Amino acid sequence: MTQFKIVYGPAESPVTETIDADQIVEEEGIVVFFKGDEALMRVQKENLHNAEDLPIER
Repeated sequence: MTQFKIVYGPAESPVTETIDADQIVEEEGIVVFFKGDEALMRVQKENLHNAEDLPIER
């Protein structure tokens, strides 16, 4: 399991979190963080400020 630092939300007040995930997948503009078969979090890609730093599968 890997920990990922994610930054998301409005540019004026972004939120930073650390999330334990096995896989990160983009589905139609939504980035989904998975732990096994369970989706832990879904974020619209346009609201994910550090998407280029994450190993997102497309």
